[in-house]
Amino acid sequence: MKKTILCTLFEGHYHYGVAALANSLLANGFRGDLWVGYRGQLAGWITESGDYSAATGQLRLSEQFSLRFVKLDTPVFFTYYKATFMRDLLDKHAPEADVVAYIDPDIVLKCPWADIAPWFEGGIALIEDVNWNFPPRHPKRLMWKSWFAPHGVVQRRELDRYYNAGFISVPREHADFLTLWGWMCGLVADYNTGLKNIKSGNAPDLFHSTDQDALNFALTAHEAPLNTAGADAMDFLDGGYYFSHAIGSAKPWLGKHLQRALGGRPPSPATKAYYRFANHPIQLYSPLQFTLRRASLGLASAIGRFYRKA
Repeated sequence: MKKTILCTLFEGHYHYGVAALANSLLANGFRGDLWVGYRGQLAGWITESGDYSAATGQLRLSEQFSLRFVKLDTPVFFTYYKATFMRDLLDKHAPEADVVAYIDPDIVLKCPWADIAPWFEGGIALIEDVNWNFPPRHPKRLMWKSWFAPHGVVQRRELDRYYNAGFISVPREHADFLTLWGWMCGLVADYNTGLKNIKSGNAPDLFHSTDQDALNFALTAHEAPLNTAGADAMDFLDGGYYFSHAIGSAKPWLGKHLQRALGGRPPSPATKAYYRFANHPIQLYSPLQFTLRRASLGLASAIGRFYRKA
């Protein structure tokens, strides 16, 4: 089997998500490196660990699994930086890797690594978004085609699905896709005047989902095979098995589960999945804190069985 490396990007409180992602990978049998690009300061659970080397930026969780921290000096909003970071890993940091996969820090892996690893080979692996149905001649697709044409980006195939940019894996033989996507993200960032949020404007706007819109048009301008899964693979639909993705601003580690449940927003499957992996082996919370958080989550879930907003 080919060598796969994983990566993510974070700043600020998203280090809580990085820890849960790492815990989930270790628990499910991933062996290798999770490369973590970051801005700002590293959290105490990293720098105060006896298994962390400041000289190498490596935090070893087991004999076969490590986090490799890379401090990034870029003003680019991280949602536009994914492709660049992935390409840098293949070219500079991990030239021995055959496949690089990016995973957002608000995602955890739910299934054994052995059940998903073969999917990463031979093509670009993707998962459909919440609003996955996106016909070939959807108004937005036609707008993108017209807008990108003067920039020399030519559509080579039609697609009828819209993919989430929170997860993507790319084999080395198709690394040029990362160059294309990264360049297109730069165009979108310029169009959105250096946007500092994931979303821009309203849904009908040309580039509302920023890097994700750029990704979805880049996929039509490249001819690499696509290895795809449905929206259930991120818990956007019931019955998911592979990943769980905590989209939106109410990240699981921010708490307030009871408050949200009383407001008609019970804990999502992704919030529950986060707490399966939040505290071992990387310990983010004291035993008492974790017990209280789990109790709050359980009560909020019970309220959600009887009361939720439509």
